[in-house]
Amino acid sequence: MKQIFTMILVFFILLFGLSGCSRDNHDHPANITDKQLFEAHCAECHGEGGTGSFLLGAPANKDSKLLNLQIRKKMKEGSGAGSAMPVYHDMPDDEVKRIVTYLRSLHD
Repeated sequence: MKQIFTMILVFFILLFGLSGCSRDNHDHPANITDKQLFEAHCAECHGEGGTGSFLLGAPANKDSKLLNLQIRKKMKEGSGAGSAMPVYHDMPDDEVKRIVTYLRSLHD
């Protein structure tokens, strides 16, 4: 019985946690920083330091070996079938570039 409860709890944590990752709002103030853009779109799942979240299934992205172009493509077009990462089709290219710039600035 305890295993069933644990499985149900994990399911709801994932369900509600991942639903928060999908905010696709790009009506930001003109003076928003690169860090604030990352926090608004990425940090809820990938963590404020880009270290990822095992429980949400979000990998660390701060030391990604992907090229900047590949990261931008994942953000705008998705990561493929079965991926929980939200797709930001409507994110302006400048905003995507600024998030990648901030992501590259994260170091231990």
